[in-house]
Amino acid sequence: MKGKDIRELETGIDRFLGFFRNRLKEIGDLDCGQTTALFRKVLYSSILDALSRTTSHPKKGNRERITEFLRMFCNWPSCEKISLPHLVRLLEKVPDPAFSALRQYAFSLLDQWGEGEIISLDTDPDIENVKRHWPKEIPKPLEDIQIEFLQHVNLFYRYRNSLVHELREPGYGMEFTDDSEPFYHSMTDTESKTETWELVYPLPFYERLCEAAIKELKDYYLKDRIDPYSCYVFGTYWIEELNR
Repeated sequence: MKGKDIRELETGIDRFLGFFRNRLKEIGDLDCGQTTALFRKVLYSSILDALSRTTSHPKKGNRERITEFLRMFCNWPSCEKISLPHLVRLLEKVPDPAFSALRQYAFSLLDQWGEGEIISLDTDPDIENVKRHWPKEIPKPLEDIQIEFLQHVNLFYRYRNSLVHELREPGYGMEFTDDSEPFYHSMTDTESKTETWELVYPLPFYERLCEAAIKELKDYYLKDRIDPYSCYVFGTYWIEELNR
């Protein structure tokens, strides 16, 4: 590309990202009463979906496209960690002795969590440490659940699906902090007296992911000379193939 072409590309990139910055502001101003947080998360998820189309091969599936985007462009250091409560629950449902070493490792970590505390994702184990204890001969111990499904990047995708397709948030977590990062809190069922650790992806976290992505994408588009508009099909017809 010549200098003039690069300047034109940058102008287009600024216009493209400016559109999403404006949508972010409008989402932040949205007030829908008790459902405001839910609706905002749905809209933030739509922004991440839309932006991820500009960094992925069009034939990639939704899970691969979105999780890859979260890893590369959203500045989420804990995204590949294993959710310890999800791991423990899986092990509770799989009494196979092959998982004894992993079971002891996981419970030793969970025993360090104090009831009533707010637990950050920093305390979750790295996937490499879990893999060291995971029996290689049993990659999917329960139905189709494999170790990668317990990573936060994949749990986020499941959360996104609940928001977009069911208009609900999974789990019973409560957002009682203004933290922009995910966390766990303990919850006790008053009838069964069962204690759980609820995972929370708070509303400010969704906004932060979008802001981080927009910031990272400008440098990426310019460095790799990508026109983000070329990743979409525009035209009169609602069937994309008719506009090509």
